[in-house]
Parts: sequence; C-alpha cells; structure tokens
Amino acid sequence: MKSGMESYLRTSVLSRLVFMVRTYLHYHLSMKKKFASIKNSPFVWGIWNVEVHGPNISIGENVVIIGAHGSRTRINSVQVGTREGRIDIGDNVLVMNGVRISSATHIKIGDDCMLANYCYLTDADWHDIHDRTQLIGKSAPIILEHGVWIGDSAIVCKGVHIGEHSIVGAGSVVTRNVPANVVVAGNPARVVKRLDPKKVRTLGSYYRKYGGPRY
Repeated sequence: MKSGMESYLRTSVLSRLVFMVRTYLHYHLSMKKKFASIKNSPFVWGIWNVEVHGPNISIGENVVIIGAHGSRTRINSVQVGTREGRIDIGDNVLVMNGVRISSATHIKIGDDCMLANYCYLTDADWHDIHDRTQLIGKSAPIILEHGVWIGDSAIVCKGVHIGEHSIVGAGSVVTRNVPANVVVAGNPARVVKRLDPKKVRTLGSYYRKYGGPRY
C-alpha cells in the first residue's frame, strides 16, 4: 500500500495544484480562525480531516498536523459554564493522524514533542464517576515538556506531567507523572528504560539546520 506522500508525488501536476489550492483555501477561510493564536502557518496534510474546535487553542511555529481519511485528527477544548479548556502546542510539534487532544482545563505540549497515530491526551474524566449526568467530572492539567514522544495509541490521562525527552510506548496508559529521559510502557505505564539526553536529536534541531516544513 502506497503512503499518502508517495501517492501524492505520483499524481499529475494539475492534481497537485488542486490539492494545494484546496488546502490553502480551507486553511485561510476556516481553520486558522479556530485558533486563539498562531506563530506561523502550520504544515497541515489532509486539512479537511483535521478538526479544531473550542476556546483557547494556540500553536507555535513549524507545527505539522496530519489528517487521514477515516481517522480524523481532533484538537478540542470545551466551555461548560464558567469552565474553559485550553490547549497550548509549542514549536516544532508533530501531530499525526487520528490523534485526539481534549481539554476541559489545560493541556500544554512543549516544543519538539511528537504525538504518534491515534494517541489520546485528555485532562478530564468527562463525567463524574458516580453522578454520570455531571459533565467534565474530575479534571487536572497535562504537561508534556520539551521533546516528549507519545507512541501509537497511547493514552495520557488527567494530571500527568511528562519530563523532557521521555517516550511513552505504543498502547500505554499513563496515569502518573513520568520523569525526564526515560521510556515508559504498559498499563499503567512504568519506566522500562533510561535515555541518554546527550544523544537525543529533536525536530527543532533538524529545522534549524535544514529549514522548517514546507508544502
């Protein structure tokens, strides 16, 4: 099966032009209005498969967001009464297809973070565990520090703080804080490996050398 990029490169010049014009119009007429602030225009692949909704959503520069058919990428905050969610996405962040980011309080994603396919960040339970008619339930901020990598289909729960450069293994469920420079895996996630921070190379260092992402 060909990758989305390979399929795109094999299309005709006219098809590519239509794709780029469609992307440009969708971004400027719709998507960019949904952010509270943007440092510069993100690189968005499959923009019509990316959903941004709610108050207080901000992104930095050199952000890459991927949306694929059948697996929408969703970045959503909610406003319920006096409560408002907030999502801050830093510079050089990669958000892959099927990612869900849902905030009722605050989710902060630091510079150079990577969110793999289908991972889920949620800072709330969304219903009280006893009174299930009560919206939001318990909620606490999520913080991903610089260079964190969340693996495929992993879940990061409310109140979690993940330290610099740490990796969450595919399919893991993170319910407690994670120190810097480690790999965690499992349900609940536990430390399985230590990382050497001197060997870590992030997207930011690559962009500074070769330039940011471009269509």
